[in-house]
Amino acid sequence: MKPLAAVTMVWRDYWYLEKWVAYYSAQLGPENVYILSHGADPEIDRIGEGCNVIAILRDGLHQTFEYARWRMLSDFSAMLTQFYSRVIVSDCDEVLLTADGSGLLDYEFAFDENTAGAVGFNLVTLQDDDEDLLFKGEKFSLFEVPYSKPCIVQRRAAFGTGGHGVTNDTFRLLPGLLNLHFHYGNLQELHRRQEERSPLVDQSMADGVKIASTPGQSVGIVGWRRRSRRFRRLVKELARTQELPMEECVELSRLEATRTLKTMADGYFTHDRALEVTLRKFRFPEDFPIKL
Repeated sequence: MKPLAAVTMVWRDYWYLEKWVAYYSAQLGPENVYILSHGADPEIDRIGEGCNVIAILRDGLHQTFEYARWRMLSDFSAMLTQFYSRVIVSDCDEVLLTADGSGLLDYEFAFDENTAGAVGFNLVTLQDDDEDLLFKGEKFSLFEVPYSKPCIVQRRAAFGTGGHGVTNDTFRLLPGLLNLHFHYGNLQELHRRQEERSPLVDQSMADGVKIASTPGQSVGIVGWRRRSRRFRRLVKELARTQELPMEECVELSRLEATRTLKTMADGYFTHDRALEVTLRKFRFPEDFPIKL
């Protein structure tokens, strides 16, 4: 059995996917990287050359698509655990890092549950240009409770929307790891993605279908229209947040995020986002060993 694989599902997010593929191909080897392409796409085939690219039929888009997508990722990762000891499951704008920059294959991943998680950070750039590098000192990584999510499985787990929790299950946040959400690491891509996807949200809502409110879960694809508003809030939070050295920030934030974990009324295990937490931020040190 192989030690570790990574899987994502993507549609057209080429800049993000390039970073995701470059990182996990270097960490795990491209033969252990799996990309579910939502529709056949030659550009995704190009980016994922050497990896395992699997095209999934794309036929319209419903508001509940996020639920279906994460059911698919739950099932696909469960299948991969027949061949790998651990499987990393994430969106293509997230990567799992060790806080000291050591390789993922050198990390022990010791946990008894079906799945484990890592403390979450939002990578935020304040420069409105086409950023190439992710791990650079000009960008801040801001502690974010919702992204402190389950992202490593060793047995079947049922993820909720966005992968922010698991149903009828539990997970814990492993020390020395962080889940870096870099959706806000490139402002041009942030705006392009919102402009491209907002019409899809409007089309999906044309029939008047409403998504039932579910404790702890997001509202499906409706959130695609809110990214610019979210970015403005992150910038305000950065201005009033204490900056710490990277490894210290990761551990203190992990303890803080762990305090918020709970089982919701419907059996969904995730974070209680109503709890107040102390926000912290870090910048990647100049000698951080991973260059991306």
